[in-house]
Amino acid sequence: MQRSPSVLLAVGSLALSSALSLLPACADVSPTAEDDTAVSGKEQAAAPSAVGKQLALGRAHGCSLDPGIDGILCWGDDTHGQTDVPALLTNPTFIAAGGDVTCAIGLTGAQCWGDNAHRQRNVPVTLGTPKQLAVGAAHVCALTGNNGVRCWGDDALGQRKVPKLRDVTEISAGANHTCAVTPTGVQCWGDNSDGQLEVPPLDKPQHVAAGGTHTCAVDATGVVCWGGESSAIVDEVPAVLRPSFIASGAHHSCVLDAHGVQCWGDPEATSLFPPELSNAQQLAVGGGDGLAHACARHLQGVRCWGDDSLGQTKYQGGDLHVLHHSEATIDAPAEVVWGVIMDLASYPEWNPYTIAMKSTLRIGDPMVMTVKMSELITLEQTENIRILEEGHKVCWGIDTTSPGLNSGERCQWLEELEGGSTRYITEDLIEGTLNPLVNALFGNDVQVGFDKVAVALKERAEALKP
Repeated sequence: MQRSPSVLLAVGSLALSSALSLLPACADVSPTAEDDTAVSGKEQAAAPSAVGKQLALGRAHGCSLDPGIDGILCWGDDTHGQTDVPALLTNPTFIAAGGDVTCAIGLTGAQCWGDNAHRQRNVPVTLGTPKQLAVGAAHVCALTGNNGVRCWGDDALGQRKVPKLRDVTEISAGANHTCAVTPTGVQCWGDNSDGQLEVPPLDKPQHVAAGGTHTCAVDATGVVCWGGESSAIVDEVPAVLRPSFIASGAHHSCVLDAHGVQCWGDPEATSLFPPELSNAQQLAVGGGDGLAHACARHLQGVRCWGDDSLGQTKYQGGDLHVLHHSEATIDAPAEVVWGVIMDLASYPEWNPYTIAMKSTLRIGDPMVMTVKMSELITLEQTENIRILEEGHKVCWGIDTTSPGLNSGERCQWLEELEGGSTRYITEDLIEGTLNPLVNALFGNDVQVGFDKVAVALKERAEALKP
């Protein structure tokens, strides 16, 4: 079957499952020691701090650890080999990523791979097997077996100058600074260009997350942040309920609490707007300038969002994940935009890929779509309405028995903005082990189609606004 650039998904026209229905036919076709600082605390009989599945994100790559199934899977930018998991890494129990480097704790201790411009890949031979690792832009720190901290790599801004610490329970590395949680509070060292080391009073801190030039912590009062180039990091911390996890990137942070995932910081970062998640359990934030992204593990698998210019949101595992994501800020009220989305009969008037749409728009009922695949080919596809939240969100999808593919789903939702405008968000999700093949066959064309339809919807709604 000839690969056609016309496999484009439109709002209400061609969900990812349309591409899935075509897929079967298409498918025919050793470290050296580094001078570092080591500080030890008293020995404690503690279990490894990392157990089970984990996520870690760097500047423009990500890795997932699933000890029982896949081991370590990495995706995104591989310019420095940061996604090339070493073949000799066995029984990994912990992963960490930062900059263009990935590190893991395995059976024989810690290993790092990727960029080595500052010898950040050179794990000290006397380190032993650490409990945690934290990776910055060009330095790495380890929580040692005796609850101290040891760092290596770049030291231009004091990243390796660990203060006197005892009984450390957690560490986190920002771009050029690192912080540790101890029984007496949070201590930080390294770059202080934006006040990221100036820890404010905290009430029983439990977790810390070092970002680009800011730091956040979870304590008994909620979330507290300090430092940062933008005041939004400190001033726009959301109200939280029982926060359990926090993560920071270059210019923004996200927290996991009883409400789900909430993000704040740089208003230009698309990763500030997490997708719908079902009982999120883990969270990671990554990105350098212009590359902000995040991932979360929830009941349906791993979902990533934000900038994808280097493939950093294209998780390669077999879980349900976001395959494509588009957004548009529309200068029209949400009710007008919603009206355009729900007016199926009018789709051919503005949607460049839709010939006809028919549905009762009731949950469980079919959505019958006639879609223009090319100038000469049309496709009729039947899916089912899965979610319908009046005025806010609609999803439809399809299940397939094709080997390696379980289901595809298209969701669209609206967020009301100040001044009467609306943010429109649309995503496709896919479940199955053939996710990478679907990406390779259809990824670029589908994303172009998503973006074009988002623009067309914006133009239609703005033309209809009162």
